[in-house]
Amino acid sequence: MTSGFTSDDRGYTNNFAVEPKTSTQEEPVFGFNKNAERFSGRLAMIGFTSILLLELATNLNFIQIVTGA
Repeated sequence: MTSGFTSDDRGYTNNFAVEPKTSTQEEPVFGFNKNAERFSGRLAMIGFTSILLLELATNLNFIQIVTGA
C-alpha cells in the first residue's frame, strides 16, 4: 500500500489522498441490465415499425385491425 506522500522537485512533501482500489462486479445475467434494456428497446422499435407498415399496407388504422371492423 502506498503512503500517499509525494515530494516535488524541490523536496517539498505533499500529502494527497490515496484512492481506494475499485472492484468491478459482473452484471447479472437476468434482470435489469444494459443488455436487457437495449434488447427490449429494439423489440419495441420493431413492433412500432411493423404496426406502421401494416397500417400502410391495409389502409386501416390499428384499432380497426385489432377489432376487425
